[in-house]
Amino acid sequence: MILLTILFLSLNQVGVSSTDMSSGFPKDMNLYVTFPPILQHHESLALGHLRPLGWQRRAEAPIIEDSLNIDPERFYNLFVRGNRSVVIRGIVSPMDVLWTDTYLSKRYGHLNVTAAKRKQRLVDTLVMTPLKTFLQQYRQDDLYMNTIIPDEMKLETPFPSVINCGTIRSRLIEPILWISAGDTASLLQAHAQHTLHCVLDGRKDFIIYDLANHYPHEFNLVKQANGDLFSRIDVDLVNAYKYKYLHEAPWYWTTLREGDCLFVPAYKFHQIRAHGRTLALTIDFAPTNIREEFLGTDCEKNPPVYVPLSQAPFLWRYEHAVRHLSKRSITSEDVRNYLFLLFGANEELHQEIFRDFYLQVTDELDKKSVALPTGTDVWKQLNKDEPREEFMTRDHLKNLSADRLQLLADILQKSARIHEYHKHEL
Repeated sequence: MILLTILFLSLNQVGVSSTDMSSGFPKDMNLYVTFPPILQHHESLALGHLRPLGWQRRAEAPIIEDSLNIDPERFYNLFVRGNRSVVIRGIVSPMDVLWTDTYLSKRYGHLNVTAAKRKQRLVDTLVMTPLKTFLQQYRQDDLYMNTIIPDEMKLETPFPSVINCGTIRSRLIEPILWISAGDTASLLQAHAQHTLHCVLDGRKDFIIYDLANHYPHEFNLVKQANGDLFSRIDVDLVNAYKYKYLHEAPWYWTTLREGDCLFVPAYKFHQIRAHGRTLALTIDFAPTNIREEFLGTDCEKNPPVYVPLSQAPFLWRYEHAVRHLSKRSITSEDVRNYLFLLFGANEELHQEIFRDFYLQVTDELDKKSVALPTGTDVWKQLNKDEPREEFMTRDHLKNLSADRLQLLADILQKSARIHEYHKHEL
């Protein structure tokens, strides 16, 4: 999920409009909702017709849970390599007492964050607004927040121990902070990255489909450039006649409360519903090749009880209200590592995935009208010896010379340090 997980986003750097997104009434903050739902059969209607997702078939079982003391190697071997979801309760520090709206507004209210309409949509608009403004409005207005956590907030944000060493630590992509109020529903979705989803305050209900097919056409899917998949199904009012497949698709469930985390593997279809005031942290990390063993020479037998998120080596960071690469000095070997992350678990990297990454990383340079080669030109420079123009193999990347990688390294360094240069230096 290198991109924020909303399709076809248009980012408007303006304040939140109270006319576009205001409901005018306080939201229902009830946390006591029955889940999984108790199904109601009607002879004249298909099961779950015009009801929320989950009403079309009884849940199979709760998602498996593991011990609070699970170590990173066990987590990696059983669940990451095993492609299995798992719930770990109480693994992060709850933030309900510290991160009140008043505290967040006073300490971090000046920071710019991104917000969207409360019901996630295929075509959506993100707005950029000061956190203080969002906190003044989200309990009444049709808004939720999803933003890469600004560096200033990372010292107070917990870094889950289960991903704080070894193979996973070296594959961290980005941390997203979510804040919502009332009943807030995600799309039915599957991401190209692994995700550890942790609730810091409130409650979230999860539906996870266990499907052998990673691209079920019955879900009426849209594919994002970075590989994420989203369904056009209306998760609040499901047409059970159009989507009969939901009567056959087995699903599993869990409810997370403050301190609990859920691991969702890449390309595992899931849907989320938040209740009341909810704060959540999602950490995306790149899938590994299934043959890759766990390397944990940096893992401690007795790790610290609390580690701040500021110690995590993420690919992306949030600065000047824009996503940037975390590193400031970027070498040709850094570029090689970035590209290997884009492969995920695959043996080949598709040109479309690379172009998406390139567009993200050069976005600010482009807005400043800096002359740059296109993503297609850079791809051709990197991949010109490959027999298939649109794909790069792992072996090809492994054997690429530093000179061939240097062009991209220079571009990425300009992007990462854009605010340190005068325009004529770019």
